[in-house]
Order: sequence, then C-alpha cells, then structure tokens
Amino acid sequence: MNLQKKILLTIAIAAALYLGASVWVGWERILDAFSRFHWIYLPLCLSLAFGNYLIRFTKWHYYLSILEIPVSRLVSFQIFLSGMVMSATPGKFGEVFKSYLVKSVNGDPISKTAPIVLAERLTDFIAFLLMALLGVTLLPNGALVFGGSVAVVAAILVLVSWRSFIERLIVWIETFPKIGHHAEKLLIAYESAYKLIAPKPLLWATLISLGSWFLECLAFYFVMRGFGNPVPLFSATFIYAFATILGALLMTPGGIGPTEGAIGGLLILLLEVPRGVALSATFLIRVCTLWFAVAVGLVTLTACSHRFAPAVEAIEHPAETPGMNNAG
Repeated sequence: MNLQKKILLTIAIAAALYLGASVWVGWERILDAFSRFHWIYLPLCLSLAFGNYLIRFTKWHYYLSILEIPVSRLVSFQIFLSGMVMSATPGKFGEVFKSYLVKSVNGDPISKTAPIVLAERLTDFIAFLLMALLGVTLLPNGALVFGGSVAVVAAILVLVSWRSFIERLIVWIETFPKIGHHAEKLLIAYESAYKLIAPKPLLWATLISLGSWFLECLAFYFVMRGFGNPVPLFSATFIYAFATILGALLMTPGGIGPTEGAIGGLLILLLEVPRGVALSATFLIRVCTLWFAVAVGLVTLTACSHRFAPAVEAIEHPAETPGMNNAG
C-alpha cells in the first residue's frame, strides 16, 4: 500500500468515526453549533498550530546537531514539515519517515537518525504530562492514567541510560542467526538515543515541547471562544493535554478515537458544555491540529518531490528499492 493510499485509509477511518459521533449527537445540534461559530478564530487557530510546528522544528534541528548530522537549516525544515504527513500514525512514530528523507539527502543511516523520533515523542509526552498536572485530580481515574504515564517515561529513561545492560543485550542478540545481523544497526541506534536523552538535551527539548504544544492548547481555548462557550485556559490546557496522552497510550493512528472521545467527553462531563458544541469543537480542533499537520506535510512533500523522490519510493516499495533492505 503506497503512502497516498495509507493517508486516504486513515482519513476514511476518521471520517467514519466522526460520522458515527455526529449521528449519535444529532446533525441538528452539530449544524446549529457551526452556524454560530465565529470563523474569524479559524485563521488564528491554524496560525497557532503552525507556530507549534516552527518551535518543534528547532528541537528537530537541535537533535540533528547533537548527532552531528550535516543538513542545512532549509533542507532540515523541509524534512521536518514533510515528516508531518505521517502524523496520523500510532504515536506519530510513522514520522521515522524523516529518517528516510535524511538518508536520501546525505546518506546517514536510518538507524542513526530514527532515535530522534523516539526522543521527540518522549519529550512531547513529558511536556503533556506536565500540562496535564493542571487538572489530573479532576478525574476519578486521572491519577491512575497520570501515574501509569510517568512509569512508562521513567522506564524508558532508565532503560536507555543503563548503557552496560543495553550493550550486553545487543551482544546477546548478535548470537541469534536470523536477527544477529541487525546488532550493528541496533548499536548505532542506541548510541544516538543515549546522546539524545542526556540530561541537558532532555531538559532543553522538554522545554521546547512545553512551549510548542501549549500553542495548540491555546488554539483549543480559542476554538471554544469561537463557539460562544469560553472555558478557562487552565481547563482547555488540561483537557487537550490529557486527551493527547490518552490517544498516545492507546496507540491508535494519530490518537483518532480516544483523543476525540476524551476531548468531547471532558467538555461535557467537567464543564457541562452542550453536546453539539462539544463535538463540533472537538472536530474543529482536530482539523486545526492533526489534519492540518497532515496537509502541511503532504504539500511540503509534494513541493520537494524532486529532492525526496528516492525516499518516497523506498518507503512505498522497499523490496524493489536497491539497498533499502540494508538501509541501516
């Protein structure tokens, strides 16, 4: 299945879920809510979402510099934006597509740059956890979700930092006939991951994530104002952060389903927002964030097709692309 078909399939699944939710709430309520929306807020929300991408790009380029990967800032920006075409993948880990793009530009092995995506998701997750602290006690099981999330982050940090254990594990993997030949790639990937989660990079990247993702929380705040149901910024930040965490933990493509359910449900249960407005606001904020990101990625990838054609071909037809089975 090629890249375009994968995107279309994800959109179709999302559309089916959104349609089902609309039928459940009632078309009349949805149409009434949108008829009263102040559309002047839409450009503002899209601008805030794009501001998020600009700030997150600084983290991506910072990680490239840590790993001493020579890519100009312009090409790096094109790679970063193109990678967002894979935003609607479980945990956004499909953004490892950026590693294919880097390889097509300067030949750096995928195993060296792929850990950047892990580091990006990890620091994003920590940032969302910090923002969710604003209201985690408002939910009956909020502390449980928060505690589980902290445990996952802590386990990843401890595991990656335990150098002697990981190196022994890779040596052990090398003894297996069918997977042993991947040991060198695993070692390269681990060396990158170890550098990226060192205390200083971890702190800086988490601060960047806090600033960038808060812009999308702010966009959600303005979406609610646009529907004439303003909510406190405190509540908007908590709801958006908590819903994003839930979507990431359940690993659905782009968080589709759990994230929308959490946003709409929390608006109704915690803030007593009318169902029609809650669902409409959920649809709109996801268009301004998730689907806008996919669109930006698709437009950038198309515009830079002359530069990234080999990478797109490789990810769509890996078996037919020379050298992709040993891409590194």
